[in-house]
Amino acid sequence: MIKLIATDLDGTMLDDSKRLPENFDKVLQDLNSRHIRFAVSSGRSFCTLKKQFDRYVDDLIFICDNGAYVYDKGEVVSMSVLPEDAVRSIIRCCQKMGLIILLCGKHGTWHNATDEATLGEIRKYYLNEQHLDELSSFDDDIFKVAVFERGGSIENTAYPRLSAKYGDYFNVQLSGDRWVDIMTKGTTKGSALHKMQNRLGVDYGETMSFGDYLNDIEMLENSYYSFSMENSHSLVKKAANFSTGSNNDNSVMKEIIKLCLEQ
Repeated sequence: MIKLIATDLDGTMLDDSKRLPENFDKVLQDLNSRHIRFAVSSGRSFCTLKKQFDRYVDDLIFICDNGAYVYDKGEVVSMSVLPEDAVRSIIRCCQKMGLIILLCGKHGTWHNATDEATLGEIRKYYLNEQHLDELSSFDDDIFKVAVFERGGSIENTAYPRLSAKYGDYFNVQLSGDRWVDIMTKGTTKGSALHKMQNRLGVDYGETMSFGDYLNDIEMLENSYYSFSMENSHSLVKKAANFSTGSNNDNSVMKEIIKLCLEQ
């Protein structure tokens, strides 16, 4: 019996217009009535997810910043903070590469973007964002450094260099075609899901998950009922035990209804 569900948002549960499924309310109510816990698992920060899911704060588990911050029923389950000197080193390195840098912290998201096109992209995922003229002057606990490449695929440009420089010390992870996230070593959506499994007394065979991109792989590997989306990266499809339709077809809700609510 499935007791815990975790799903990525962008490219997975949300459609391409960033909309929640129309039947999300009903499905969540039915899951709650069966004592099945539901986790939203995203690269987005908690302040963004809390606003987006304001109506459901008491019902959902929040796996934020790719697992660096986990919140459940009024309690911070875990948080992983990057050392300040490491954040400043990453800032210097990324500035030399001409990249957009976002410092995702406890109180907000601080960045060096100024052009409207990039700001529009940032605001899709980070609501509490603020430009900081001198990023190294940040005054916050930083859970994640997100790096954005304005032109081309970051997988072929900045990612190899950042991974080579910081990969031995931190988790450097592709989270989108133009996004790289840097967290503390061992911090992933999968490690956060494992913490929630231990907290709730749920095992691998009782866990369901959905994802589409590389930062979802560890989460999929921590659940038996793991689903890749039709629109997933090829490596995600290899990591998942099952597959489903695209994010534009309400596929996450369809699989949940079929496996959890029609049994």
